[in-house]
Amino acid sequence: MDGMGRGMTGMIAVLSLALSACAQPAAPTAVPASPQPSSATVQGAPATTLAGTTPAATTRSGEAASDPANPFAFTVEVSLSPAAAKRLATAKETIMVAAFYYGVPKPGLPDSVADEMGQVHLGNQDIELQGAGSAVFDGHVVEHKPLAYVQGDPQVNINVFSGRHSSEDNLLDCDFFEDAIQLAHAKSIAIHCGLIGE
Repeated sequence: MDGMGRGMTGMIAVLSLALSACAQPAAPTAVPASPQPSSATVQGAPATTLAGTTPAATTRSGEAASDPANPFAFTVEVSLSPAAAKRLATAKETIMVAAFYYGVPKPGLPDSVADEMGQVHLGNQDIELQGAGSAVFDGHVVEHKPLAYVQGDPQVNINVFSGRHSSEDNLLDCDFFEDAIQLAHAKSIAIHCGLIGE
């Protein structure tokens, strides 16, 4: 074979290899997978909370649970007669438990220290119940500065009456408590209510 023939044979071989390479399918291009959303971004995922934290405990009255170490904290247990319970439930009426903290003023103090009743006002708080049950007073309303003007033990006056949502008049005839706060703190106060005129 002369030189021209060998040259033609070489060119044919090169073209054959090129055509063979073009006939092979191209390797697929890698497509990065879409990142999965983290738990913090998933719609509808519950919010995370700090480890060890729990919701604050509350009582039926909605007040924070009483601190036994607070000498001004106490609990009132309200019970109802069957007639009173039925009347309140029918009228969707509530029960108000009102506590008035006060003290007897020490002798020789200025008149401005005492209120119109001649008492040193220490604070007051109302708790509304949806029915018979516990009203927990945590003592946070007691003003500590006026305690210096009080002679003897601070006192508490507790009254219970209907919430007056369904009627302008009080519907309940309830027991009454007025004594040293330390007595109320030592043991729950039981107050029973019936209907007025029952």
